[in-house]
Amino acid sequence: MLNALVGAAIALTAIATAAPARAEAFAQSILVIDNLRLTRANGTPFRGVDFAAFSGGSAGYAGSGLNGQFANLLQAGSGDVPQQVVGALPPRPENSFLPFAHPAGASYGAADQFMTGELITTAAGAAGATLSSRADAALGAAGAATGNAGMASATTFLFELGADELMTISFDAFAFSAASVDGAQSQQNSASAQLAWTISVLDVTNGAVVFTFQPEELNAMSHVGRATGLAGTSSYDPGWMAFSATVGALSGGTAYHLSISQSAAASVLGAQPMPEPGTLSAIGAGLLAMAALGRRRRR
Repeated sequence: MLNALVGAAIALTAIATAAPARAEAFAQSILVIDNLRLTRANGTPFRGVDFAAFSGGSAGYAGSGLNGQFANLLQAGSGDVPQQVVGALPPRPENSFLPFAHPAGASYGAADQFMTGELITTAAGAAGATLSSRADAALGAAGAATGNAGMASATTFLFELGADELMTISFDAFAFSAASVDGAQSQQNSASAQLAWTISVLDVTNGAVVFTFQPEELNAMSHVGRATGLAGTSSYDPGWMAFSATVGALSGGTAYHLSISQSAAASVLGAQPMPEPGTLSAIGAGLLAMAALGRRRRR
């Protein structure tokens, strides 16, 4: 029995010495939609004068969280939604939509959103909207971190009476997502990242959805994840892509409702199923003390 106690104590002390104090998890997602336009079949952008009515609005949001603390902002209209950060993310410039390396040991949640431009040519300028979203989350210790960013827009339009039109939606897109968990076993970590993008057109008169476009490259294919037991990094990085889809024939004199939604999400979760190294050392010391006491009693 005494030998068993001594052996257990030595083993626990060795584990405590070898086990890392923390394990890293990181997730990141970025989606940039650029030069988003509504065009005729020949590629010419629609103009404001092509519609009897063309009006709508949009809103952007950015939110982050870390261990029960949150920073969230919902902002109506196009423009810049200031980045929302909770935790120890080193300062980063606003509206930076490129991947970056995770600072080792840092825990944070972060999100940023930016929108500019118009879908059609107006007096304010040529057609071409840009919608940018990013989300980041990281853990250097047990906890939970999240980042979420995105936008939603709704536009109602009415072609000039009697003018039936074919409408094409075209844009370029940069999509990136990554999830990473290191190989340390001191913490049960998981990380996930994903993107989502949808555009749809609804006939206001009868409520029928006449068009929906959800390219897999900006939705299901972007979902990545990792967890303890499957350590490493999973990433989705197709680079810039071009998309185009034809709505079909839209009737003059009919009101249509066009909606766009976009989001980027990242989340990490870390739990410690086994004692910290300091606790293991204490247990080992206790077992050694029990062994020593047993030896004294035998004498």
